[in-house]
Amino acid sequence: MRNLFLASLCFFVLTSVKAAINSEWPSYSDPKIQVPAYEKKFSNLPLAATINDSQKLWANDYWPRRNGLINYRWNAKNPTGFKLVSPTKAELLKMSLEEIATLAPSEKLDILNGNYDYPLKEESDSRSSPRAPIWHGICHGWSPAAINHNEPLAKTLINPDGIAVPFGSSDIKGLLSYYYAYKHEVSSTHQMGKRCQINIGPGCDNDLNAGAFHLVLTNKLGLENTSFVADIERGRQVWNHAANEYSSIVVRDNLPPASDSAKGTVRRVQVKTAMTVVMKIAKNSWEPVLGTEAQINEVRNYEYTLELNASGEIIGGEWISHARPDFLWTMKKAEAFKGQFSRLSELLND
Repeated sequence: MRNLFLASLCFFVLTSVKAAINSEWPSYSDPKIQVPAYEKKFSNLPLAATINDSQKLWANDYWPRRNGLINYRWNAKNPTGFKLVSPTKAELLKMSLEEIATLAPSEKLDILNGNYDYPLKEESDSRSSPRAPIWHGICHGWSPAAINHNEPLAKTLINPDGIAVPFGSSDIKGLLSYYYAYKHEVSSTHQMGKRCQINIGPGCDNDLNAGAFHLVLTNKLGLENTSFVADIERGRQVWNHAANEYSSIVVRDNLPPASDSAKGTVRRVQVKTAMTVVMKIAKNSWEPVLGTEAQINEVRNYEYTLELNASGEIIGGEWISHARPDFLWTMKKAEAFKGQFSRLSELLND
């Protein structure tokens, strides 16, 4: 089944949620979607954790459609992603490495494959528009790529005609993001919660249960040392970002069950959680950004109650803060790259 992330940051989901979910979670918000066998007991879940992997979860451009997606010549003196006049084979044979380095990621991969009619550039152009909304891009490709692969290093490869093609770190990130957005086939994205199809209002309040969210956050980051992607905006716009850290504090404990608490609740715990996500970079770069000031993370603050049963297990929850994620998801790692992306593996630092 091909993934359904079509031409934007967002999940292309046609259903909307009509009922608020304050307590126990429905099937589409079940933590098992993300963590098949999860720890339920609140006292066994870490109150803070950071992903222990210094090479993944890198910041990146989200390659907006209005900039031309991966046709964007970010390394050129005058960056542009539209109406590109790509060099012929004869012209490339006369160009310096520095000149080839200014081409777009799409052009470079076409050249690496010896495709001087530039099919990837044409494909990227067909998905782009200078009039596209600002939030349309491929962060739905960047986020899973940053979870699954080490940050790429700059690298130069030789094409079938002996032409050296230099790739900067951002070039490779862009190609990885595009592949995960449009080419990577998976049976499921393990989406938990539903996308809000409207601006904030009824139907966009609680489709991702607060208790289920806490269970996924603490199990994946805290116990498994793995990340997930979160749509960090509640409204119609979708901004996908990978989580890399969280910290929770108990505000109040031993609260009595509320009238709409999940069946079996004996007490509630009020929690404040700060979840850190990887953000887009302000400017693409030739070199990696991890460990530098260019790596940007952002904290999202949430508050909610957790509903616990007699065994101290989380069985439900309710949001207090207006801020909350819209949905969570993950994507399996691409073990091989197909078609015109088959040489992408040679560019990776895995």
